[in-house]
Order: sequence, then structure tokens, then C-alpha cells
Amino acid sequence: MLNQHRQYFTEGLKYHKNCKSLYVEDFWVEVQHLEKTAGASLPIAMEKYKNLIKRFEGDIEFHFILLDRAIKLSAVRELQCNIVRDMVRKYRHSELMWQKLAKIHFDGFIYHRETEQLHYDKNYISGIRNCIKTYEDGLKENLPLKNKHKLWNFYIDHIIEIRKSYRMKKETIRNFMNETMERAFEEAHDNKALHKSEHYIYWAKNTNIDCPRILKKGVEVIEDSVELWITLLSYYLSYDSLEMGIEAFQAGVRTLASKSMPLWKILILYLGNTHPKLLQQLYHEGSHFPFPDINFVIRPEYLEWSVVHNGILSTRELFIELRDIQPECKQLYTTMISFELTQNSGVWSDCIRFEYKYGSHKLVKEIYKASLLCLEPDLRNGMTKEFEKLKEEFMEDDPKDGGVNVIDDDE
Repeated sequence: MLNQHRQYFTEGLKYHKNCKSLYVEDFWVEVQHLEKTAGASLPIAMEKYKNLIKRFEGDIEFHFILLDRAIKLSAVRELQCNIVRDMVRKYRHSELMWQKLAKIHFDGFIYHRETEQLHYDKNYISGIRNCIKTYEDGLKENLPLKNKHKLWNFYIDHIIEIRKSYRMKKETIRNFMNETMERAFEEAHDNKALHKSEHYIYWAKNTNIDCPRILKKGVEVIEDSVELWITLLSYYLSYDSLEMGIEAFQAGVRTLASKSMPLWKILILYLGNTHPKLLQQLYHEGSHFPFPDINFVIRPEYLEWSVVHNGILSTRELFIELRDIQPECKQLYTTMISFELTQNSGVWSDCIRFEYKYGSHKLVKEIYKASLLCLEPDLRNGMTKEFEKLKEEFMEDDPKDGGVNVIDDDE
């Protein structure tokens, strides 16, 4: 059977001399046979491996594929050791090699560079420590700066992966990885190798030290990261640190300019719940912010806020002010028109009539209450009379005023 397999691949490779997948499968047959013979067929497997490495000289990814196949079986340790040894020797100045070596260490295959021997250690704590040490050893190598930055990136991602795994349940590993995270992220930043906003955000959310300090470092490195500015602003506001929050907001909108809308939304929501007077000032600033992507959104929102808090008369004055800001905003006009329509008692009557005919009678009184709150004082008596007519028309016997207390606005 083995000879048939060998013959099959030999024939196939005559016609497909550069087909890597065929070479890999041919090699895999020898690896499986090596395990079955408890290592007796090592010379044949080694010869095939050496020929493949020579044929695809300098192809690190192909080397990794051969290693992945060999490492699946436990009884072929000597072959595995040779593949790892060659990998370390040939690709010592490649960040990909150090990443691969760290990964196999993490999986328990520990390679000692001093003795050039490989053994398997089922203790995952040993695997994690050797994995981390491998990255740190690789970063000490004289790699080109671009490649070293890539290795930093691999290292940081692997730290995050480990910290998310079940292995963190053990306290000794948890403490070790927390210390490793702080050290690695700090060193990566100091070496100008931390280039992803998600890395700074992860560091800030998992640190035991100073979260805003880390986020500030992040926005200094990646100034145009909306996510970093959002995280920094949200952090301050979550602790009601309004002064620092406003400082972060102002720095963020200066930097992000037309992309700063998420920061405006966060601060508007916060001030609406805590500082309504400051909110009006923020709306004013946002309406005059010199980027249409921002002020086109803020101006109509400002009108909506004004009509609720200041009434229709003040909102009309505000509309005139906002209307004169260039460029003109169509949504500003449609928003104001919708408010003015609420001053038409006929619109309210039609709405009530619709609910009587086709909708819910329970909503009739709510609509009537809303009309008295929205209409100007001189229109309310007429609305009340119209409502009485509608009740008679649809045979309703509710109290005349519906229990509504009318508070005049703009007075």
C-alpha cells in the first residue's frame, strides 16, 4: 500500500513539478509511515524533507506547512526537531519565524535554542512562559525596524489571545499575564510600535494603573482615531469628571473636525441629563461649528430642544439666527415647518378624528393633552371647543378638560 502511494505521487509530480500541495501530501504519507514504524523509516522521511526544503529554498510559508504536518504526530519527534532547527537557523531574521516558534511553544512543543532539542511539555504554564520568552528573544534580534514593529504587533495580539483564554482561570497565570501585558504594551508604545487604536483601548480597559494616561498616549500616536477619542471622553463622563471631559471633547473636535460627530452626540446626551444650561451653550457652538457634517445635524436638534424647553416663540427667534448660518440647511426648514404645523388646531383635530374612526380611543385624550401643551395660548380655547364637538360627534362622555393642566410658555 505504501509503495502504491509513493508511486502515485511520483507519477503526479512528473506532470505537476511545482504543485506544492502534492509535495505536502507526499511528505505527509511518509510522516504517517514514520509513526507506524516507530521511527524506523526516519532516513526516508528525512531525505524527502531535505529535498523539499532545497527545492523550495527560502519559502518560509512552505516550511511552516511541513512543520504543521509533522507536529501532528507524537512519535516523530526527531523529524519535528530537525524541521524546527532548520526553521530557526534559516529564518532567524524573520518576524514570521519568531511568531511561529512562539506559537508552537504555546502549544507545548518547547525548542531549546542552546541544545537545539525539542520536547513536549503538557504543562500549559510552561508553554505560556516559553511563548512570551520567545517573542522577547525575537525582539532582541537585529531585525529591520519595519519587521520588528510587525513582531511587536504579533506579540501584542498573542498576549490578548492568551488573556481571553480559559488558561487565565489560574491565578499564577493571571498575575503573570497581567504583568506581561503592562510591560509589553508600555515597551511597544515606547518603541513606537503600537499603531492600532484597539490595542490602546484594550490596554486602557485592562490596566491596573492609569486608564486616561494610556488613552492620551493613544490619541497622541493615532490622532485621527475616532474610537480612541470616544473612549477617552466616555471614560471621563462615566466618572462625572466634566471638566476633564470637556477638555477631551474640545481637543477631540479640534483634531477630528468633520469626523467628530460621535463626540458631539456623547456630550449632548450627557449634558441633557445633567447640565441643561451647558447643553444650550453646546448646541450654540455646534450650530456654528465650521463643518456641515456637524452643524447640519446640530442645528435641527437645537430647534427641537428649544421648542420643548423654551416654547415656540423663542424657537422662532432661534430659527432666524440658525437660518442665517451658511451653508443653508434644508433640515432646519423642514423641522421648523413641522413645529409650525403643530400651531394649526385643524391638524390636531384631524389627528383626533382619525383615532376615533380608525385607531384607538385610548389615544384620543393623549393627543388632546399634547395639543394643549403645544398650541399657543390664544389657540387653546378653540382647540377645547373643537374637541367637545368631536366628543359629541363620536358620543364620548369624558370630562371636558381631560384633566389637563395647561402651562403657558414664553410668558
